[in-house]
Amino acid sequence: MKTIGIIAEYNPFHNGHKYLIDSCKKALDADNVVVLMSGDFVQRGTPSFVEKYAKAQMALCNGADIVFELPVYYSTGSAEFFASGAVRTLDRLGCIDYLCFGSETDDTSLLSDIAEILVKEPTDYKKTLSSSLKKGNSFAKARQEALLEHFSAHKTKFTKTDIIKAISSPNNILGIEYIKALKKAKSSIIPFSVKRIGQDYSSENFSEFSSATAIRSFISQNGISKGLDITMPSNCINLLEENQDKSYICQKFSDMMHYKLLMEKEKGFTSFLDVSEDLSNKICSNLEKYKDFDSFCGLLKSKDLTYSRISRSLVHIFLDITASNMEEYVKDDYTSFAKVLGMKKDSSVLLKEIQKNDKIAVLTNLKKAPSVCNKLEMRLLNETLRSSEIYGCLNAYGTVNEYRLKQIIL
Repeated sequence: MKTIGIIAEYNPFHNGHKYLIDSCKKALDADNVVVLMSGDFVQRGTPSFVEKYAKAQMALCNGADIVFELPVYYSTGSAEFFASGAVRTLDRLGCIDYLCFGSETDDTSLLSDIAEILVKEPTDYKKTLSSSLKKGNSFAKARQEALLEHFSAHKTKFTKTDIIKAISSPNNILGIEYIKALKKAKSSIIPFSVKRIGQDYSSENFSEFSSATAIRSFISQNGISKGLDITMPSNCINLLEENQDKSYICQKFSDMMHYKLLMEKEKGFTSFLDVSEDLSNKICSNLEKYKDFDSFCGLLKSKDLTYSRISRSLVHIFLDITASNMEEYVKDDYTSFAKVLGMKKDSSVLLKEIQKNDKIAVLTNLKKAPSVCNKLEMRLLNETLRSSEIYGCLNAYGTVNEYRLKQIIL
């Protein structure tokens, strides 16, 4: 039995996501698809456009067999934390043969070679990196310079253009982080990349393979209308319609974020994950100019601070995601659990196999969590559950006690 793993957000699920699942199943002759998915808050530093159970059902209707929830500390983390937390979770399941992902290149060997250098940090690479940083270059520019010099000093089939594209394109960067995490974990899981088709992830152009960004923009402007059938499976459009009241309300999020920042202002924000002293001071000094979340991120943006870094930092403040807790989870080899959001009936054999491995706490019934999770796992679980309760405050549906919910079974 061959099983592939996919790390995803599905915010929302679209044709490109289905293409990845179908392509990987066919190319690898896979029997099962296990998805590890962000819950109600996502990596770009915002609430999810669609609540997590609806997203899980979309995935199950389009090729996934089991959907697990990625804990909130990793789902809202930097590329390194996002990838490392997710890879460690998949590895502990004990059943994943391949980690599949989309990237701007279909040459996994290039991403793997770069990841190898970044993990091992050979002497010549470190020397060039250090020298470039001392010249005042940004870390991204210094890393590019160091990688190019290292590759030029060693025989490689890859061109300078190949290397630059690999470390500057968003999905390639995430793919490199996945492979780094696999190498560090000494995992037997094999990385497998499929070249992305259609629009760039940040493009708002509408087509058969539109980005999630374009789809969210379209829905915000036009509602859930007929035009979506160009770029989303019909069953996903139906689920969007059924779950409209569970989508977060942007203005409500902005207002609650403002309140949270005002309440924490006197203490400063450096205790929260990814918030430096400079960023904390910048938040405090600009707080009187706060109008909404989006414009405030733009106001704080600078050459050294990207919009996404700022939005993630603000969401960490919003959800009480602290640097000290993350440090503990990382030291614990990325604390995790396998919380089932949904599965197909005929996937029970696979789930039993995962449970037999006994490498991770498998949660199908939250009431049993205290008996199978250790102290750190329970804390991370409770923080993840709390984030979903907060998400409930942001939509018209309201909060739901997840201890009373059952996972989706199709």
